[in-house]
Amino acid sequence: MSSSDVRSILNLPQSGPSNSVQSRKASSFKRPDGISRELYALIGDNAPSLVDAQASVAAVKYRDRPKIKTTHSKWEWKTFTPLARVDSNPVQLGHWVRVSDEDPEATVKYFGSFNANGPSIMEYSQYEYDQHLADPDWTPHETAYLFDLLREYDLRFIVAADRYAYQGPTGVRRRSVEDMKDRYYTICRKLARTRTASDAQSQQQLIQSHSFDKAREIKRKQYASELFHLTAAEIAEEEALYVEIKRLEQTERRYRADRDVLMRSVLGLDSGLVNTDSANIDSVLGMTKKRKRPEDELPPTPVVPKETAAFDAARCIVRAPQPTAPNSSHLAAKHPIHQPACLRSTKLPVPKSTYVVRVTEVLTELGVNSHKLVMPTRSNIEEFDGLLNAVSALVDMKRQVDRVSQEVRLLRAQKEGYIPPPADPRKARSESVTSTDTSTTRRR
Repeated sequence: MSSSDVRSILNLPQSGPSNSVQSRKASSFKRPDGISRELYALIGDNAPSLVDAQASVAAVKYRDRPKIKTTHSKWEWKTFTPLARVDSNPVQLGHWVRVSDEDPEATVKYFGSFNANGPSIMEYSQYEYDQHLADPDWTPHETAYLFDLLREYDLRFIVAADRYAYQGPTGVRRRSVEDMKDRYYTICRKLARTRTASDAQSQQQLIQSHSFDKAREIKRKQYASELFHLTAAEIAEEEALYVEIKRLEQTERRYRADRDVLMRSVLGLDSGLVNTDSANIDSVLGMTKKRKRPEDELPPTPVVPKETAAFDAARCIVRAPQPTAPNSSHLAAKHPIHQPACLRSTKLPVPKSTYVVRVTEVLTELGVNSHKLVMPTRSNIEEFDGLLNAVSALVDMKRQVDRVSQEVRLLRAQKEGYIPPPADPRKARSESVTSTDTSTTRRR
């Protein structure tokens, strides 16, 4: 602590020339705008740093006030006709419109674009009604009254049924929602079927969109009404039954799991020593088998095929018997081995690899394609298989004949002294085979 601080604390005057210098320094700086006097007094001797603060405070500019137009627009009260009212006696409404607007009807058109158009209702002619739509329970006048009412209330059947009051010869007649729906959707389906359509799929979709089952709808509403009018006691009883069913299902699952663990432990299924099924597990554990009912003891009724032999022959259908596994039990006989479906063209026979080239050449000479049949029926494949076997046998026989002929020529030449006999007969046989193959290749 300096002496000046002590003097300041004791409220004593400062001594020495330094007091005047500090007062001049303090008086040389002016408190900038935007800073309160208390904050400036707390800064103390850090007056030079206030230059940047003063510049930043001076740089702050506030947004100017919005300029409000002083000119007033002129408005007029004009009448207009709503776009939604297209009847013979349209209503006249009024609204305020600014005179400066170019198109006074722009507002009417804008709000008229939000008018909700109701669903389209099918129309019918008198000829169509006489030919397809007549119903003894509905007269033509009442049917027309129904369509007019549905058109007025945008196909809202509940609203239309509430206002339905047809004045007939016998008095006012009321109809339920189900009766109105059944009549309307029946007419729509008949019109969709009788009228010609460019696309059959769209016609079928239109028929499906107008499907309605009156009996099912009545039963559904009856069930919903009964469910809605359940008492508190009946609801509690239903919830208790539901909880009891869930508990029984959990108990049954737990019992089956414990039974499986017990069977595996007793029979040694986990160790792999015993290969058994569920048929003899009950007998090992001493459990009683389920008693068969009289109808279960009867032999199964043979299934009579619908297709006859003439039907199969006319359509080239061959029904091969299903093979069963050897040494199969009655369960295997009851469920034969499954054979996947395949094309006959995949069953074409293939000649031996040593005869492929020669067999292909022979088939080419005969004008037969060895890779693809035009009509791979059962009879054609059998004939093609026989042809391949015959050609393979012919090629094999020709090869044997050529070999024997070459051996005969070699032995005849050796006998006449042209060729010395070989030391090893196996070598002579190999030479004869080689020469036979060479001569065969040359002939080809």
